[in-house]
Order: sequence, then C-alpha cells, then structure tokens
Amino acid sequence: MEVYPFHHRNLLFNIFTDFDLTFKEIREILDYLLEAKAFPQEENDAEDGRIFDIRLGPVQYTVDVLGYEVVIYQRTEI
Repeated sequence: MEVYPFHHRNLLFNIFTDFDLTFKEIREILDYLLEAKAFPQEENDAEDGRIFDIRLGPVQYTVDVLGYEVVIYQRTEI
C-alpha cells in the first residue's frame, strides 16, 4: 500500500491506497469526510479509527480514518 501526502482545504492528509485514484476522487472523498466531521477538531482529539462507506456517483469507497490519515480499502463501481 502506497502513502500519498495530500494538501486540501489548508490541511495535510496522508492517503494510503493501492488504487490509482484521480485528484478529483480524492478531493471528493476528503470533502465528504470533512462534512461528516471525521477528522479531529484539535490535535489531541484523535479517536480510534472509524470506517466510512462513501458513495459518490456510481462508485462506493470504503475508507478508514485515524487522525488525518485516510486508508482507502475498497473502490467498487455500482
């Protein structure tokens, strides 16, 4: 699994994935997670990992979030 540092909305994320995702897909996933308040509000607020099933158009992603690290486990065309 590769790790990709990704800057979005003035935040730095580490994206872990084996998939060849476009920048648009990554931004949409991060926007969804930001709207869902999946990331800690303060530095010491990191929770245990949380799993999200995200459906964006005809694709569903299964991701795990721990702090500002996002692991994309699955990408399924629906």
